[in-house]
Amino acid sequence: MKRSLKSKDRKKRILVDIYYLHVAQTGIRTYTEALIESVQSAVDPQFEYIISPSYASIKSSTFFKGKTPKWKNLLYQLLYFLRKAVVLPILTHWHRSDLVFSPDILSPLWSRGVKVSVIHDAAFWENPDHYNSYWRRYFLALLDFSLHRNAQAVTITEYSKKQLQKYLGIPRLPVHVVYPATNVVAKPTLTSERPLSSPYFLHVGVMEKRKNLVTLVRAYGHFLKETDKTDIKLVLVGQRGPRKELDDYDNVIQEVDQLGLGDQVVFPGFVSREVLESYYQHAFVYIFPSLNEGFGMPVLEAFSYQLPVIISQQGALMEVGGDAVIYPKDHTMEAFAEVMGRVVEDVPLRKSLIEKGNKRLIRFGGQRFLDDLEECFLRML
Repeated sequence: MKRSLKSKDRKKRILVDIYYLHVAQTGIRTYTEALIESVQSAVDPQFEYIISPSYASIKSSTFFKGKTPKWKNLLYQLLYFLRKAVVLPILTHWHRSDLVFSPDILSPLWSRGVKVSVIHDAAFWENPDHYNSYWRRYFLALLDFSLHRNAQAVTITEYSKKQLQKYLGIPRLPVHVVYPATNVVAKPTLTSERPLSSPYFLHVGVMEKRKNLVTLVRAYGHFLKETDKTDIKLVLVGQRGPRKELDDYDNVIQEVDQLGLGDQVVFPGFVSREVLESYYQHAFVYIFPSLNEGFGMPVLEAFSYQLPVIISQQGALMEVGGDAVIYPKDHTMEAFAEVMGRVVEDVPLRKSLIEKGNKRLIRFGGQRFLDDLEECFLRML
């Protein structure tokens, strides 16, 4: 019945490509899931959303998830680029989409309607050594091609927008800033079992080099020596980096062993949503020392669990955290250890950070995210 309606009689159609969720592990996964949940819970969205492929089918599929052999990785890459070059363009015509939205950076090479790429940060340009050089060159060539043809871009902070405008080299490309939502929100009635009997600093994220976890381990060791607070542990939730060039897991383990912190630093690995919520609920302080972020979703997740938050002096994290976070004067282990000690010892400071975090979190709710995004779509169309 819908296909017989004239365009003036129907809502504009937004085709959302979520194929990357088959393998997504970090910020893109959180962003995409938050978008889907916001759309599904919206009372009266201004647009008709077509989620492709089916979210339920991706959640139930395990073929590309977890630790996979090389042939599966190659197969996924082939299918991914085939989708962007052929399948997705055909789908835009099949669904008569007015806009195709790609939360995974790369838009289709051609399409019906406006193409919108969500480019979360400038990591491809700022950290080229983190990627296979041939793959990176091919990916960026496709991105450049797609952005020159009826395209616009969305990013997640003003900091990222400045970086992208610096590196993309497409002066006429509109780049819009829309703050995303957090989809891991504390449940007031949640009563989970404590994962540890001791208080602990918490970090959540894939163990990539840019996360600066070796420095965090060193800072934690220095904190223990300076304060003698050996009852406070460090919990690093997350799995290895997705590629060898990015992975920092072995270096983190080596640092823990060299400092003799094997009994103090806990590695739960990748955990389910329920277990993750338990770690957040019972943490003492959240700490995020990353050197390169486009946004920093765990900061908001920590706010929602009433946690004081320590971050690094990194542009996107400071923009998201505002006055509700505390950060060291530089990126040295001594500076991080000093701030860790201050947050532990200063009860009024912790209380103040938590109160400010509650206020800051309002800016990043799911409905506000969808409202801002739909306003952006209206301008594009």
